[in-house]
Amino acid sequence: MSIDKKALNECLNFVENYWEKITYQPKDTLGDPHIIPLPNSFVTINAKNQSHWNGSLFYWDSFFIFRGLIDTKRERIMPGMVDDFIYLFNKFGIVPTTNKWAFLDRSQPPFLSSMIFDAYFAIKRAKGLKNLIKRRYANQWLTKRIFAAQKEYFTVWEDADYYHHKVKDHGLSRYGDRDVGYGLTSELESGWDLTTRFYSRCNDFLPVDLNSYLHKYEKDFARFSRIVRHKHDETYWNNRASERHINMNKYMWNEKKGFFFDYDYRHKIQSECYSLAGFVPMWAKLASFSQAKEMVKKLSLFESPYGLTITAKESLPPKVSLKDVPAEFRVSIEELLKPKQWDYPNIWSPLEYLTVIGLLRYGFIDDAIRIMEKSIKANIKAFQKYGALLEKMDGLTGEMPKTFWYPSYLGFGWTNAVFYRYVKILEYIETNNGKIYGDQINHEPPYSLTGMLH
Repeated sequence: MSIDKKALNECLNFVENYWEKITYQPKDTLGDPHIIPLPNSFVTINAKNQSHWNGSLFYWDSFFIFRGLIDTKRERIMPGMVDDFIYLFNKFGIVPTTNKWAFLDRSQPPFLSSMIFDAYFAIKRAKGLKNLIKRRYANQWLTKRIFAAQKEYFTVWEDADYYHHKVKDHGLSRYGDRDVGYGLTSELESGWDLTTRFYSRCNDFLPVDLNSYLHKYEKDFARFSRIVRHKHDETYWNNRASERHINMNKYMWNEKKGFFFDYDYRHKIQSECYSLAGFVPMWAKLASFSQAKEMVKKLSLFESPYGLTITAKESLPPKVSLKDVPAEFRVSIEELLKPKQWDYPNIWSPLEYLTVIGLLRYGFIDDAIRIMEKSIKANIKAFQKYGALLEKMDGLTGEMPKTFWYPSYLGFGWTNAVFYRYVKILEYIETNNGKIYGDQINHEPPYSLTGMLH
């Protein structure tokens, strides 16, 4: 890596020491009337007393936080965090955005099956006699948790009537909580809070990233069936994944533009917004190689000196003259058209990470290396200025972005974790002479690398 070693180590030391500041024990949240108590320890998003999110376990944030825990002494906390999510699901019928009473009406991008496998392999790796029983009964542990994830898959994400996620006519899912037809809360559930990607009508769209995550669920369930040798179930889940794959290609793949787009099923038209969500099919391993080759040509739309912006500049809302619009309507229209925090030029590490992993899976290693090195250098520079890593970054300046919806936070869990994982991936590539593994799409790598590419 062409990165200053001293500056890199200072940043890595900060990340290492920060984990203790964002790790909660069950007793730490007792007495807080806003928090739903959890049975196990967990890692939250930022330091105690730094924001109103104190004591909050977030759903999709935790998947990315796991990238900083895997293959370290801290990975022993992951099985308990998985059980915390399942506890919430069993209690409320949903894995909520976070364990706050006010957030029980919506979930977040679903990564439960991925985190279950992360924790399963952490159990399998655990050393020492005291972990012998855990290792011996790892498959039983896995079975119970996968059954819970399957229940979440059916009752939440495949439900068309209560949570309003499944759109049966298209065989795909959308974001949409129990506030039927309410675009704002659906957008909050997407994790992209907020963005012009959905034109303030998130519940009208079949999102390419959500359906990629659910395809990953289905392939994970097939993988579990293979582990426990349930051939019939493996076939069943592979068939469900194939059906989703076919529908995603039908509605979301644009052959002319060579990219995946969200689909507006209300108006029967593809979105024209280029976003990093379009690369998630590569992370989920559902894009073909010919599709991936076309998709990679679009990297230039997102690439900045500091990493990948969350959407492309050309996808920002156009300039519109409102001089002929009655004054009482202008504020609403201006709010709709102005860029938001999940828009260009902001960089968000979660979707950038999924894009990088997709590039690695399909063999575009040089592109992945370039983006990871840009991101690492940008985060080191931010750390030297602020003494912490940023939740999000302005892709034009490398600075903290303007405030929208809520202020930017310092010392953020998923940024720390992705920074650490990028370093480990680059070290692995350097040690192995620029290679990841042979057949990117089909070969199952050693799990130490799977943790990086998961």
